[in-house]
Amino acid sequence: MKTLIKIAWRNLWRNRRRTILTASAVVLALLLALIMRSMQFGSYEQMIRAGVNQTGDLQVHDTGYWANQSIDRAFFYRKNLGEDLHNIKEIKTVLPGLQTFSLASYKKQTKGVLISGIDAAVYNKQNHLSNKIIRGKYLNPNNNDVLLGDKLAEFLKMNVGDTLVLLGQGYRGITAYGIYRVAGIFHLPSIQMNRQLVYMNLKTTQAFVYPYQPGLLTSLSVFIKNQSMLPTVKKKIENRLGNNYEVISWKTMLSDILQTIKVDNISGQIMLLILYIIAAFGIFSTILMMTMEKRKQYAIMVSIGMERRKLIWVSIFETFIISVIGIIIGLVLASPVIYYLHFHPIPITGDMAKMYLEFNIEPVLPFSIKAHVFLSQTIIVLVLSLLSALYPIIYLSRFNILNAFRH
Repeated sequence: MKTLIKIAWRNLWRNRRRTILTASAVVLALLLALIMRSMQFGSYEQMIRAGVNQTGDLQVHDTGYWANQSIDRAFFYRKNLGEDLHNIKEIKTVLPGLQTFSLASYKKQTKGVLISGIDAAVYNKQNHLSNKIIRGKYLNPNNNDVLLGDKLAEFLKMNVGDTLVLLGQGYRGITAYGIYRVAGIFHLPSIQMNRQLVYMNLKTTQAFVYPYQPGLLTSLSVFIKNQSMLPTVKKKIENRLGNNYEVISWKTMLSDILQTIKVDNISGQIMLLILYIIAAFGIFSTILMMTMEKRKQYAIMVSIGMERRKLIWVSIFETFIISVIGIIIGLVLASPVIYYLHFHPIPITGDMAKMYLEFNIEPVLPFSIKAHVFLSQTIIVLVLSLLSALYPIIYLSRFNILNAFRH
C-alpha cells in the first residue's frame, strides 16, 4: 500500500500544472462554501442573540401568562422562589421584570407605551443599557425617574427633566397612574422599541401597578451559562417550582425568528446546492482531463504487469491527495478571512439597515466561526472530490490497452 501511495504522489507532480488546476477547483469550492455558510449562520446567531438578550434563555411566569399576557396574570415574588433558581448551578443571571401597557402624556401629546420595570443594576450588567443613553443619565435605583426611547421622546416633544404622566390599568382592575421625571433618553437598535418603550425601576413600576403589596412580577428572565444545557435547566426549574409556574424557552418566545431562520436556511441550501453542482462539475472536469491525459501511462503500466486493481487504488489515492491538499489550502485561506469578518463584521446601510433595526438587530453582516460550519463544508467538498474518482475507477476497470495506445 505504501508503494501505491508513493506512485500516486509521484504521478501527481509529473504534471504540476494539471495537479495545481485540480487542487484549485477544490480550493475554490471550499472557499465559496465556507464564506457563504459562515455568513448565513453568523446572521442566524446574531438574530437569536439579539432576541435572547431581551427575553432570556428561559422565562418563568404565572401559569397561563404566555398565552394571555395580562397584568392580572402577574405573580408575587417569594424568597424561596429566588433561592430555588439561584441554587441551580447552570444559571448565570436571573432578571425580575414587570411589564404593562399604559397611556403616556405630555402637554397635548398622548401615546400608548410599554412600561418595562427592571432591576436597574442587574439589567445593566446583562444588557448594558446605560451605554445606550444618548441624553441624560441612567436610572438611579433610589428615585422614581424613567427612561424614554428617543423616537417616543421626539413624538411627545419631551426632553430630560420633563415630567411624564402615565395612566393605565393596574393589577386586579385598579387604576394605575403616576407622574415621573425623565432621567434619560436611550437609543436601541430596534426602531419599534425606541418608539414605544419606557424603562422604570422595578419598585417604581410595582408601586404604579399595585401599591398595596410589594413584589409583583410578570416574569423572571433566566440566563444560563451554556446554551447546550437549556433542556436540562428547564427541566430542573420545572421540577423545583411545580405546577404553579410555567417555564418558557426562548425557542417558544422567539418562534417567529426561528421560523424566519428556517425559511431563509432553505433558500440558502438551494443556493449552496447550485454552488456544489458547479463545484462538482469543475472538479470532475479536471479529473476527467487528468484521466484522459494518462491513458497511455495506464496502458503501459498494465502491459508490464501491474494489476488493474492496484492501478485503481493509485487513481483513488491521487484524487484523495489532491482533495486533501485543496481542502488544507482552502481552510488556510478562508479561516483568517472568516475570523477577521467575525470580529469586524461588514456594516449594512440603506433600506436593508432599516429592516435590521425593525427587528432589533444591529445592521451588520457577521460571520460564524462555529466548528460545525467548517467541519460540514469540509466533509461535503471532500465527498464531492472523492465522487469524482468514480470516473477513473470505471475507466480503468474497462479500458482497452490497444485503444489507449492509438489515442
